[in-house]
Amino acid sequence: MRILLAIFSFSITIFLALLILPQVNSFSQVTETSKGVSPESPIVINSDRLEVDQGKRLIIFEGKVRARTDDMVVECQKMIVYYLDNPTKKGSNMEARRIDKIIALGNVTINRSDGAIARAGKAVFYQNEDKAVLTENPSVRQGPDFVEGHRITLFLKENRSIIEGSETKRVKATIFPKEEKPK
Repeated sequence: MRILLAIFSFSITIFLALLILPQVNSFSQVTETSKGVSPESPIVINSDRLEVDQGKRLIIFEGKVRARTDDMVVECQKMIVYYLDNPTKKGSNMEARRIDKIIALGNVTINRSDGAIARAGKAVFYQNEDKAVLTENPSVRQGPDFVEGHRITLFLKENRSIIEGSETKRVKATIFPKEEKPK
């Protein structure tokens, strides 16, 4: 999801420039030039409805939302992108165009190219902290290994996660030992 956040943060100006009308259906495409994704690698977001509220600094995608990059696909019913400042202001710097957070809601599924699949009712991606928090019955599966809990926090830069339980839902992990390859 780190790549998704980076793509949004660089390209929000281009994206909003394409959205002269307050509501546009279906398709938008933006590109990114940093954090390992080349400018030729687009992110494509499809949805049934798109709303831009520049006053509140947010973009809302609704209905069968699908955000796709080279190595990840995020699907949900609603995606809300919060940015830090109005990127259409003249003289605004790149820092002002950064994404604060992205909230994915409703049957969230994150499919990574490495085969990992995360599911939740809600996923919140925090740009500055480079983390994602999955709630509402979250689970992560990689091959046969599986983990679930009340809340799953993924620290994307650190390649680590914390799975928390609650009074009603304990942490559950199913881990299959890997065979060692002969040397």
